[in-house]
Amino acid sequence: MVTLEIQLRNCNEQDLRRITEIEDLSFDDPYPYRLFVSFLLDFPEGFRVAVTEDKLIVGYCILSYSAKPGTLMISSIAVHPDFRQHGIGRILLADSLKIAKELAALNQIKKIILQVALKNTPAQSLYREFGFQYSRKLPDYYGDGRDAMQMELML
Repeated sequence: MVTLEIQLRNCNEQDLRRITEIEDLSFDDPYPYRLFVSFLLDFPEGFRVAVTEDKLIVGYCILSYSAKPGTLMISSIAVHPDFRQHGIGRILLADSLKIAKELAALNQIKKIILQVALKNTPAQSLYREFGFQYSRKLPDYYGDGRDAMQMELML
């Protein structure tokens, strides 16, 4: 396996076309461009991108505020298919948890939640490695009988 030099930085508006491209390649029901704009405007410090040495965006993670007080949400995390299996998702998730823990230290945040497809066992395994635990099943979350589970991590 080739070792990639990955750096993380905050997303900016010019990055959103590439983010949308990665989203489209990663999910059956991808988020629309306008939702990424909203995430960027609502909590820019929580919208992080992974870039290679030649400045190519290869992944992203969006941490956002939940409607539930004291709760953050991993709204989306994805790595371009050509760059998977290099630990980029792990790096992005660790970075988002660091941001969340900094907010928790200020007594603003108590937990992080996320939703993951019931069939996406590799992602579930990654989240468990970081301490996320099953909280509930979300029937038909993705439509067409595709269920999800909610996972959470207390901070």
